[in-house]
Amino acid sequence: MTPIAAVEAIATLLWAYAGVTFLAWARHLTRAEHRQRVPHVIDLIANLVPAMILLLVVVLVGAVIGLPSVVVLIAVLFPAGLAWGAQMALNDIRETATPAAEAARIALALAIGSAVIWARQIA
Repeated sequence: MTPIAAVEAIATLLWAYAGVTFLAWARHLTRAEHRQRVPHVIDLIANLVPAMILLLVVVLVGAVIGLPSVVVLIAVLFPAGLAWGAQMALNDIRETATPAAEAARIALALAIGSAVIWARQIA
């Protein structure tokens, strides 16, 4: 596996986890009271802001220094930031986290990510 393929695989797994986590967050959002939905969306945005600021800093530093590999960092940092922000927002919106639900979400993300990796890199 080439380094670019490894970065693509890691990014794909992070995208899958972010997607599954956003779906879980949206499911909890639809179950929330109507008056609580806007604060939950604002909380999601507030959790995504630090990750996006880090992404902008990496891009700017990479442009100033002239790092050619900044694109590789962006490919991993963007889905990682989305996954982190979604996970933090999900932790804020739900009452309690169960290890079984966490394991199921991780397993689903791994299954989806592995299928995409297999389809793109192996098949």
